[in-house]
Amino acid sequence: MFDSLIGVLMSLPARNRAAMCAAALMTGLGLLLPHSVAQASPSTDGSSPVASTRPGQEREPLTPAQVREQVAEAERMQKKLEATDAKLAAANAKLAALAARSNLLMDEVTAARSAQKVAERNEARQKAKLKKLAAETAAARRDLERMAYDAYVNGPGSLREVAALVDLVSGGEEGVAVGTTDYLSGERAADESRYAALTKAQQQVAQQAAKASAEREAATAKAVRAQQASAAAVAAQQKALIEMQQVAGNTRAALADLGVDAQGRFAGIDMATLSEVSTTPLCTQQNGVYANGMIPGSALCPISGAPGHMMRPEAARALSALREAYAQAFGQQMCMTDSYRSYAAQVDVKRRKPRLAATPGTSNHGLGLAVDLCGGIENFGTPQHEWMKQHAPLFGYFHPSWAQAGGSKPEPWHWEFAS
Repeated sequence: MFDSLIGVLMSLPARNRAAMCAAALMTGLGLLLPHSVAQASPSTDGSSPVASTRPGQEREPLTPAQVREQVAEAERMQKKLEATDAKLAAANAKLAALAARSNLLMDEVTAARSAQKVAERNEARQKAKLKKLAAETAAARRDLERMAYDAYVNGPGSLREVAALVDLVSGGEEGVAVGTTDYLSGERAADESRYAALTKAQQQVAQQAAKASAEREAATAKAVRAQQASAAAVAAQQKALIEMQQVAGNTRAALADLGVDAQGRFAGIDMATLSEVSTTPLCTQQNGVYANGMIPGSALCPISGAPGHMMRPEAARALSALREAYAQAFGQQMCMTDSYRSYAAQVDVKRRKPRLAATPGTSNHGLGLAVDLCGGIENFGTPQHEWMKQHAPLFGYFHPSWAQAGGSKPEPWHWEFAS
């Protein structure tokens, strides 16, 4: 993509090359209207961006060389902005830093929520195990009590044997020491051993349950703190965005000097659009916990303007608002290739592309919280990708650390909703 773009740029006069670079970056920041975008950076064939893969299909991974080339292009665009207007460059740098912090904290929120769910499941298992052992121990205790009564009333049985049973049930130490010796010599040894084992197991599981409860409380507290920090970061990001839009309003002259249409209005995020993230009614209130890839259709919501794509209710609502803001900035709909992926779809992808696809039941798409994008977003350093980096966190979407340019598996197209 960048080879063809650079070829077009180098064929133009220096003045026009500067104009196209500046306009491309300003578009990435959401500062130019669609008609300015069309004038500054037309496609080579005049067509609209199209999906590079079919829905449900894994993309080929980026090579290290491709990642380096795309990041270098973003750096070149940033230097062009710095040379254009120092104030706007400073405002952009501040916004970029805050957006990166919002993205990082949303990643931490997701990890904290995941750890919290694991802790909750472990606590539930330990409590269920403790409840079962308590019932078994109580039953074994009743058996011993009946045996003691039977030995006393019906015989044959010595008083020492009866005392041993009573002391065992009541917990007497000296009596148990003496009485157990006689009792173990009888036919009830197995019952006594079972009761003792159950009592010991119950004590151990009780300790494990208490530990699991403490771990769950700690995980919950960490998730709450992460959510609060994320919310504060997004608020700071919103404030910085407004400040940058105000600075951008004073850069018309500088942009005009570079050949950009000085009559074009500057448009960032319409703050009213952000309210849709929380005010638009959800298509369903069904928010149950489901296995990966096994979410029923009744618990999924469609994405506005993207037929066939579904996600969990809050993720779908936020993505619809994000798409609206993107359309305002670029004059065209956000391109999507993948959203919720069922378990069967994950199996199919794994069968067709075993080296690329995640193990079925582990894909983030199977949670209904991940989306793959295209139309320029699928490449690092493009105006579309830069726009997402600076604006997606405002709508609750983030780029996971593993998918970033320096991550373990660079995927510029993969974005997730912070649940």
